[in-house]
Amino acid sequence: MPVTIEEKLDALRNPAIYGNAAGEVKAVETHMSWVFLVGDEVYKIKKPVHFPFVDFTALEAREHNCREEVHLNRRLAPDVYLGVVALVRRADGFLALGGPGEAVDWLVRMRRLPAENMLSAVLIAGGADGITADRLTRVLADFYRKAERSPLSPQEHVQCFESQQAQNRQVLCHRDFDVDAQAIRRVLNRIDECLHALRPLIEARVAAGRFVEGHGDLRPEHVCLTEPITIIDCLEFSYLLRLVDPFEEIAFLGMECAFLGVPEIGRELFARLGVALNDTIAPELYQFYSAFRAAMRARMALGHLVYGPATNRAAWEHKTDRYIALAGHFLAMPELAAVSIRGM
Repeated sequence: MPVTIEEKLDALRNPAIYGNAAGEVKAVETHMSWVFLVGDEVYKIKKPVHFPFVDFTALEAREHNCREEVHLNRRLAPDVYLGVVALVRRADGFLALGGPGEAVDWLVRMRRLPAENMLSAVLIAGGADGITADRLTRVLADFYRKAERSPLSPQEHVQCFESQQAQNRQVLCHRDFDVDAQAIRRVLNRIDECLHALRPLIEARVAAGRFVEGHGDLRPEHVCLTEPITIIDCLEFSYLLRLVDPFEEIAFLGMECAFLGVPEIGRELFARLGVALNDTIAPELYQFYSAFRAAMRARMALGHLVYGPATNRAAWEHKTDRYIALAGHFLAMPELAAVSIRGM
């Protein structure tokens, strides 16, 4: 008889499953996973969900994703990702982590990081400065220099942007939610205009070999300002979304810092990364990357309501509107506004 997700979660909430030394277990639910904080370690189990962008309904898919998560995240967090462990049903019917028995699910096992050292927490506390930007730039520049170059053509990369924009429209134009529909339409239309106008710049970046296999989800809550800096939770389930211009990832991180009320960090990272990589992009392309990522994050926020039963509906609607407003802010920057008009 199959083991239900409720039975699995009940077992993982029990300290006994982690061994005699385990103390209190704290369970945290995310959009696609359940995370269990146990002392100095973290265990993550994937939900058996099926979204347009990922399908975890099969046990084999969840196992594969766990192994990909460990493999890919060891690029920037080699000492954090400890491995993959099976949740097994023993001969006596009880569930256990590892050991003999039938594997009924798989978990990622990690070392727990200090919450107060996450960049998001440091930003909120007002502790980020130029030294922080310098340290982070050195880590990211080294990562991008060593990263695999994208195998896609310039046209294929533009098609990836167009595909993501189509998904933005599909989700954000739902009429069932209390969001600013007029602002959403305005932002999405402007993104279409800017993507058309800036297509030659994007294609030139790809042709010059500047697109790499990056992190894919570079947000402040994924950056831990330990020594050395550790960056976790890359976008393991989509190779295409990990193929990025390094400045696009920095724009994403800067946009998220601005969302937390600290926009200057993004500007500092942009300038420092250009020096470190001996590279740069036009200001209007950087602003476009920022706006595009803000629209994608608005889509992710509203997607919690579109694709599943999320609690606190008003909070997700408010978050959607905030990201759309931030996208509008970047689109209204003088460099990008001028390009948009010329490209029409």
